Amino acid sequence: MSENRWKKENFVFRLKSPLHIGYMPFKGSVVSPTRYYVPGRNFWGAVTKIVTESQYKKPEGKNYRKIGKRIIENFRFSYFYLYDGQVVYFPRYTDQGIKYGGITKAEFEHRFIGSIVSTEIEDKTRTAKDKSLHEIEFINNQFRDKNGNIKPVMIAGCIWIWIKEDAKSEIKLKIKEDGIFVNGSNIISELILGGESKYGFGHVQLASGVEFPKTAPFKWGDIPEKIEIKQREPLVAHLKYNKNIKFEGDIELFTGIGFYDPKKLQDKDTTEGNGNICSNNSSDGKKESEGAEKPGRIISKPEFYFSPGTVLEKDINCKLNWDGTLEECYNANAPH
Repeated sequence: MSENRWKKENFVFRLKSPLHIGYMPFKGSVVSPTRYYVPGRNFWGAVTKIVTESQYKKPEGKNYRKIGKRIIENFRFSYFYLYDGQVVYFPRYTDQGIKYGGITKAEFEHRFIGSIVSTEIEDKTRTAKDKSLHEIEFINNQFRDKNGNIKPVMIAGCIWIWIKEDAKSEIKLKIKEDGIFVNGSNIISELILGGESKYGFGHVQLASGVEFPKTAPFKWGDIPEKIEIKQREPLVAHLKYNKNIKFEGDIELFTGIGFYDPKKLQDKDTTEGNGNICSNNSSDGKKESEGAEKPGRIISKPEFYFSPGTVLEKDINCKLNWDGTLEECYNANAPH
């Protein structure tokens, strides 16, 4: 008898190059700051790219949208946080300000964060283009430990996969310690995450043989629609803002940018995975969003969220969305 179910797996990736995870773009600033963690949305985008380009020789926008929708239906990605082999650097708001893995923000930035200054060059004059000077912040791929030894920076988190027990399916999905395999191809062995890839940023590799941190607060079970957040437990993802919840922390206007808006792909309930991940059936439909010719031209509708590290003054039940954000359910058995 076939059984369809979610299965949760823990993974650790090693940074092979610096990593830049940007905020919502805004004018007037010469500094492009990085987040100090990787939202689930970035993993969704990276996996969508890998799967699409493995299935189509010359992928078009509609192919990315179709595969992106399949990934939304069949995967959930937690946020991934910096890991040095011993400590996971989760944020937490305290009376002394925000801390990461128990150290101050200043200590965290000294250990892990760097920046470069860049400018555009005028073709004719070969001089700096006016108002083009800007600074790009990034997470280093290496750090020095307390003894001065250079160590690799890693990120740790969880992925939920919808397991569809269908003997007739042309898609063969296998989950192993060294990756997630679709028709024999490991779709997470190496990924490009975040922005500024023109500088070589964002290259991460699955770290085989690295023990997943036992102290990580990823205690969530195999069902991403049933997640419990305890009172005074720091959030490890953005949670949709509720004005009736007392909290200690921060609220931010949260969005994403890309070729298209993934939220518009959700034209039906995605409580359970459905559809073959790599199906080549023509099912794009008229409701799917149109894409842009260049990345960053489409911005999802900004919404208010509690920031990671925020602590709430009550217990809540949540569901995990496709992009790693949390959304409150108003009772433990609430439908997705």
